[in-house]
Amino acid sequence: MVYTDFSIETAKLLLKFAGACFATNKQEELQLNIALFCLGLTVSYSVYENFVNIYHYWENDKSYSVYASCNVLCTIMAASKILVLRIRRLELENILADAERHFWHWNYNSEEQLLFSECRLICKYFIMFVLSIPPASLFGYVITPIVSNIGKNKSERILPLDVWFNFPSTETPYYEFMFTFQIISVFLVGTAYVSPDTLLCILNLHVIYQFRMLHYRMLRLWKRNNGNTDATKYAIQCSEDLRKCVNEYQSLIEFCENMEHVFSRTLLIHVAIFSVLMGFDGYEILLSNAPLARRCTFIFHVAGSFIHLGIFTFSCSGLTEESSKISTIIYFGSWSTLPMDQIGKSIRSKIIIVMMRTMRPCCLTAGGFFPVSLKTFTTVTSSSYYSTLTVILRAICFC
Repeated sequence: MVYTDFSIETAKLLLKFAGACFATNKQEELQLNIALFCLGLTVSYSVYENFVNIYHYWENDKSYSVYASCNVLCTIMAASKILVLRIRRLELENILADAERHFWHWNYNSEEQLLFSECRLICKYFIMFVLSIPPASLFGYVITPIVSNIGKNKSERILPLDVWFNFPSTETPYYEFMFTFQIISVFLVGTAYVSPDTLLCILNLHVIYQFRMLHYRMLRLWKRNNGNTDATKYAIQCSEDLRKCVNEYQSLIEFCENMEHVFSRTLLIHVAIFSVLMGFDGYEILLSNAPLARRCTFIFHVAGSFIHLGIFTFSCSGLTEESSKISTIIYFGSWSTLPMDQIGKSIRSKIIIVMMRTMRPCCLTAGGFFPVSLKTFTTVTSSSYYSTLTVILRAICFC
């Protein structure tokens, strides 16, 4: 029986909408190519239109130019992450296949099933959050022109992005067509923006709970001795159980290394562009003369971006913490009660090797430059934010 889960299937579906998932047949391959083509068309239009707006408004309305610059950065971030996953989709397929073989099943004992059920529940809540909060942020792009058009006649209607084509964009049906096209473009880019990190967080949460199951198995290693068990037989049983735990630990390390290979560049892209985006957003909210509707859009964008960054850095940090706990858990086991024969010495040597390996815990990095953790979140949202904002303000003042 194939294991299915709401959170996993939803994360895969979001990637399919962005054209970055893998295909199992020719029909799915065609669908993915169409989705990728639509995303490429949307990204090309968005980047072109925003650059044109920056060019036309830079002298007279720097606030709108900064607004267009934010749109360009968000679009480039989303397209870059999808492009990376598209290039590495075979590796991504292998990761998901490994997870289906080793994680996503019900072949657990009662205690492990409790942990697995807790993981599924957290993933379910996370997906529900992803399906509700980011769209609320994107609706700012819908509400802004609607609010601005209140009290205006049809010839003064504005779009989410100003267009510079030679046709009457304020007249029906051109206005409705362009409005619908731009809103669809916003949500396509938004899907590409959140889908890679959504799948990453789901995988991180499952790996975290796999490490917790491994903790439980390591603690259970020494509970076979009830006082009547022969010491040699007890040592043989412990050695066999420890071998299984070490093999599982090695498979988790390999799985984390595969995730690092696939997602490290997407993390680097997100963290690098995020710090610049916060500077633009801070300027629009605090210092620009932007309309209230547009300022509200940036407030929602800042809140959503902070939550987005906080969630996936928290999941990456949890991965590092759970993998580093193995050293403490195996050290405080009852290995000292084992006899000092060949088997006992072999077990002690294996424990030392495991403890030495845990001194380099599993982690995901931003392009190999630094590990992603909650420290990344605090660093990017404090020093990077203020330094970027200062640079932007000085550049605008000099202009």
